[in-house]
This record gives sequence, C-alpha cells and structure tokens, in this order.
Amino acid sequence: MKNFIKISIISIALSLIYGDMIRPSQGERLNYLHIPFEWDQEANIIDYNLQVSNRSDFNTLLIDINISNTLYLLTNGINWDSTYFWRVRPIFELDNGNIEIGDWIDSKYFTTGEPAYSQVINVEIADETQLQDGFVAIGGFAPELQSVILDKYGNEIWNDDGFQFMLNHINEHGNIYGFSSNSYPFNTGMKTNSDIDVLWSTMDEENPVDSHEIKQIPNGNYMAFINVGGLGPIPDDNYMTEFFRSVGYQADGTTLEFPYYGQMIVEWNEDHEIVWLWNPFDHFTTLDYDNYEGTWYNAYFNQTLDWLHSNAFHFDEDESVIYVSHRHISRISKISYPSGEVIWNMGLPSEYIHSGDDHICSDLLFSFQHHVQLMDNGDLLFFDNGNLSEMLLGDDNPTSRLRRVRVIENSYCETIWEYELPPNLFGQGMGSVLEQENGNYLVYTFGNGISPECSVLEIIPNESSGGQVVWKATASDPNAAWYRAYKIPTVHPDLFSVIASDYNEFEGLDAISVSPTSPEVTFTIYNESGYIQDYFYTFQDEGNGWFENSNAIITIDPFSNAEITFSSEFIFGEESNISLNVNPIHHSYRSKNYNFEVLNVSDVIPGDVNYDESLNVLDVVVLVAMILGSQTTDYNAGDLNLDNQVNVLDVVLLVNLILNV
Repeated sequence: MKNFIKISIISIALSLIYGDMIRPSQGERLNYLHIPFEWDQEANIIDYNLQVSNRSDFNTLLIDINISNTLYLLTNGINWDSTYFWRVRPIFELDNGNIEIGDWIDSKYFTTGEPAYSQVINVEIADETQLQDGFVAIGGFAPELQSVILDKYGNEIWNDDGFQFMLNHINEHGNIYGFSSNSYPFNTGMKTNSDIDVLWSTMDEENPVDSHEIKQIPNGNYMAFINVGGLGPIPDDNYMTEFFRSVGYQADGTTLEFPYYGQMIVEWNEDHEIVWLWNPFDHFTTLDYDNYEGTWYNAYFNQTLDWLHSNAFHFDEDESVIYVSHRHISRISKISYPSGEVIWNMGLPSEYIHSGDDHICSDLLFSFQHHVQLMDNGDLLFFDNGNLSEMLLGDDNPTSRLRRVRVIENSYCETIWEYELPPNLFGQGMGSVLEQENGNYLVYTFGNGISPECSVLEIIPNESSGGQVVWKATASDPNAAWYRAYKIPTVHPDLFSVIASDYNEFEGLDAISVSPTSPEVTFTIYNESGYIQDYFYTFQDEGNGWFENSNAIITIDPFSNAEITFSSEFIFGEESNISLNVNPIHHSYRSKNYNFEVLNVSDVIPGDVNYDESLNVLDVVVLVAMILGSQTTDYNAGDLNLDNQVNVLDVVLLVNLILNV
C-alpha cells in the first residue's frame, strides 16, 4: 500500500503551489529606499534567482543574486522618484542531482516617492570605526511635522511620505509611535509602521493628545499626555506682574484667578477606552510655577499659562512606576502606578520654587529638561536643556547638558555621567539622549545657541571631558527644528520569513514527505528585523489528529533563525489538514498563515509492524502486544482492514497473509 502526502500552503492568502511574488506589490509606491523583496516558497528548490532592474526588459540589472530564503532586503542602488522592476525564479535540484533553472514566477514594478528633505544634511565623521551600526531616525518639528531616517552619511532613506508625522518614540522591538495632524479632523497620537500604516490611534476628538509622547506600556495599552485645565495664581514679583494688574488681575501670588493648563497622563486600551489617568491638579500645587523664563510673558498674550509642559514619561514595569518630566517647573516625578501617588519630585531648591524643600536631588540644578528615561541598571538619563543655567550654575551662556544620575534610596542622587554641550549647541527646547548598544550616546539638540546648529551627535563618553563627538549631522536649513533622534538597526523592523523543510515535488505533487518512520514536519522562522523579536505560533491538526495541537512563543535574536518541529505518534488514513500561524507579537499585522491538506506517504507493508520488510510470526506477536496495550499502536501497518482500529480482525488478516506468502 502506498499513499501520498499532498500539502498546499497558503501564505497571506497565496498558495505556494502556484507561487507568487508578495512584496513589493504591482505598482506599489514606496516611501523608502531599502526595499524588502518577498515571495512564496517553491518545491525542490536549492536557491532563488532574484533580479532587479530600472528597465522593464531587464537589460540592465541592479542586482542579480541567488539566495536560499524567500526574503531579501536590498539596501543600495535605489533612488527616489524612480521606477523599478523585479522578478524571481526557482533553481531546482532534480532527482538525478542535476540543477535546473525554472521559469520566472512573475515580473512586477514598483516606484519610489519623493524625498522629504530639500535641505542638505551636513555630516562630519571623526571616526567611523567607533560608530554604533544603524541608521538615524529623526522626528521633525519645524518648519513642519516631518520624520525621516538617514544613513550615516546623511542620505535620506525613509520618510513619512507627507503624512505630517512627528515620531517621538521607537521601542526595543522597532515599533514607531508619534503624532500627526494630517488626514484627521483632530490631532492624534498613533502607532505606525515603516509603510505609514496607522496601526492604532487615540482617535478621541474630545481629548486631542499632546504631541510630546505616546507609547505602549507592557500590558499592551497606550499612554500619552492630554491637556487639562485649572486655576492658579499670578506671581507678585515677576517682570510681567504689573501688566497683569493693569488688566484687572490681583497678581498677589496666592489668589487662584488665572487659567493654567497642564498635562494628564492617560491610558487607553486597544478599544480606545480610557482605563486610567493621572491629573496633576490632584497632586501638585499651582504655587509651583516658573518665575524666571518667559512663561508668564507668553501667558499674558495667550491668556493661559502653559504650567507644566510635561514632555516625557517612562513606564517601569519592574517597580510599576512612571517617571515624568515636567519642563516648565524643572521637575522630574516618580509616580506609583496605578495608585497615582507621587513617590518623589526631583527638581529645584526652595529659593527657586515653592515646594523646593520637598524636592530630592535639588543640588543637580537642571532646568527645562527633556526625554527622561530609566536605564536598564536603574539610572535616569535625560537631556538638561539648561534654560536657567546662567542663573543656576553660573554659565557664561545658556548651556545644555546630558545627565545620567542614580537615585539612592529615593532621597539623593549620584551623578554617573555628564556632558556639557558647547554654547552653539545649546537647545532652548526639545532634545533627546539615548545610550547605544556599544556604549555611545546618541544626542539631538535644537542647537539654537550662538548660531543655529540643529544637530544629531554620537558621543563616546570619557572621564576627562565627558565625551568625544565621533559623528555629527547638522541641518543646513537655519529654520529646521527636530524633536528627537533614534539610532535603529533597520528601516523594516517587521521582516521575517517561514520556510518549510523538505518541501519537494513527489510524483507530480508539491509535498512534504512524512511516514511512520519519519513523522516530523519542520519549519524554520528567520528573523530579518534587526531586533530581538517574539513569535507566537499556533499549530493545529484539523483532520485525523496525526499531530498534537500546540502553541508557544519563541524568541529569536536579530538576523537569526529557529526551527519548530512537530512530530506525530501515528499517521493513519490517507489525508489530514494542518494549519500553522506565525504571529510576530510586536508586529502582528505581518502575521503569516499556512494551511496544509495532507495525504499519507509511506511504503509500509500492511502487517509489517516491526518494519523488517517481511511478514512472519514476529509481526503477529507485535500486533497482539498492540491490542493488549503493551506497545504503542501503529495504525499504518497494523490496521489491515482500514477500519480505524487495531483488533483481532487484523490479526486474522495478518495470519492469512503470512500463510499465503
């Protein structure tokens, strides 16, 4: 008896039997120059031949490469505002060992959009060997909301395609978060991908989000800032005090008479429902306000005080706390979640702010800070804009600093690292700092000091001077203002592929061969994302139950792969149905689904239960042991009458076969 296993695999609704080129799709317009090419797996292949050309006849080739995977990332040779053509064909190994090149699966074209930046990005590289590998993602603030990714030479390789998107966070899995006002009736915070597909948005017209920060927290929900109003006093000793009195305010420093607005921290679930919030008016006194920068000047003309200007938060799952930066009162808070209790406030001493006696680490004297985050070892890292540094620290000019501090027993601080930016790189607003994998720091500064130098820097820390700048990118447009910068390993954090092992053609059928002596099916998941990624897979036998249903999470390092194998204890009957779903947990929109119709392939001799290729009394002994339960039942060789059972009737048939041999 010989049966056959026929397997049809559907990947993203496309059958492998017929093969298809998946991405880029026909006529697709791309907002990046690093192009992922992906196609379906073919049977019996040893390689695929991929060709890319700027001509439809492929007379000139940008690449002509053989690869064994079904995914290839092209990172050079592609230009903006151009049209390209691509095709792929299988390379087979025949049963006789000969190599055969198959037909082209298809030919498709795609186009690239236009660059976002007309300005030149001037790049200075002091030592290329000491740079962190990767690309620089920038969230642009002015002259318009605009995000780009640059290579180390300042070339634009990705942009938001006119979406007016300002990225403000990229997490450890490459998820992109930010703010856009384009195509919406109201401002909204969102999660997106490199294709600028909106994966989630606040979409709350009544509560437009603040643009500074939006991210997902470990429970999968989303957090951002929303403005909230209240009343507070007008100072009696500010240079604007008399202006307020002239229009009827008491301006006595205590009367709650003037509109203030601050920022609530708001948490939404996937269904856009608000499930938690923190209101600063419930925890802070409005007697704490900035009295030295230009906040009250702006308040007079705007008729409302930008009280806190909260601009960053960091959720720490280990302690279940939130670290929050409140720029205009030069304060960093540690807040217990979900109680909302303020554990401590870090900020200026009482001579500069009402609650200064209650502040921890008041000797740091930072001011108007940005981008507060908790490091893996518990240190706090932030960009100290230093708007008040002349007054607080005696600087000759306003000076920005990079601060890394360690909070000891929730009461005092130790400075771990500090770097003082030169006066021309003082950042009055915005700014970011991130530690890189190699120990360098990536820094963005508005650079509106002595002369405009909106810049991103990579700095090697040292003890003598604080650090050495090994890379610097500066906007040539004097009106440019960015918000934050991130160093990322790839433009596409969602790339992965799944390959079925031993996928071959068997007697005219595309198949994975299994048998009672070789009952395993194996798949290899390739993580091509550049990030550590978690994949949740679900494997189900939806037919005769040859395989046990299973699901699990597997973690795969960047540019690495892992095998998942499913083994059957028995293969009975001619066919079954198997499905496999592989879901990259942090990029689930790229989930891949595979469905299998399976037919049994074996060369089993009915009754040869010991697989010695002969029928004799030894097979009777083994078959009886199966019936009595002392040996695992083998339906493939033992069920001679094909009634889905192994019993005495099969013994009778086996004895007859032996006697007739």
